[in-house]
Amino acid sequence: MSTAAPLHAKAVQSASRQSVTISATAKVVKKAQIVLVQPVAGLGKEGTLASVRVGYFRNYLLPQGMAKLADESILAEIKRKKAAEEAAARKIVDEAKALATALQTIGKFTVKVKVGDEKRIFGSVSAQDVVDAVKQQTTKELDKRTITLPDIKTLGTYDVVCKLHPQVNATFQLIVAKL
Repeated sequence: MSTAAPLHAKAVQSASRQSVTISATAKVVKKAQIVLVQPVAGLGKEGTLASVRVGYFRNYLLPQGMAKLADESILAEIKRKKAAEEAAARKIVDEAKALATALQTIGKFTVKVKVGDEKRIFGSVSAQDVVDAVKQQTTKELDKRTITLPDIKTLGTYDVVCKLHPQVNATFQLIVAKL
């Protein structure tokens, strides 16, 4: 009897068994959202959010201490830092615009130089002379490398452009007068 029972069970199984075929059309790429703890070539600098393959993270980045999984608290921290950086960048641009407005409102700065024959000056007026003239009249310190001025060899009025920020330029006049 013991031999008849297993045969009977096989017969029932084979009669109720259905064939199912599964075919996959695309390979599944498993990625993990990570935050870099230190700079990684090809991924970014510290604090960067990146998406990498799970195996790369598990086998290389995590054991080396280069990255950690991004959870909700880390994502919120990154978002807060990004907002703070954007606010700081806006503040810098606003300060540059305020300085540009002040320079353009004043409009004219005077530099006094020694003059020789036919109103020709000895030497030329440099960017440092412009910086000194602006500082004397406004107490604002400019960087001489940001100032663009023409070649000044005679007395007169010249237009000067000062690049205060990559997005902000200030234009004002420079009066070169006799000392």
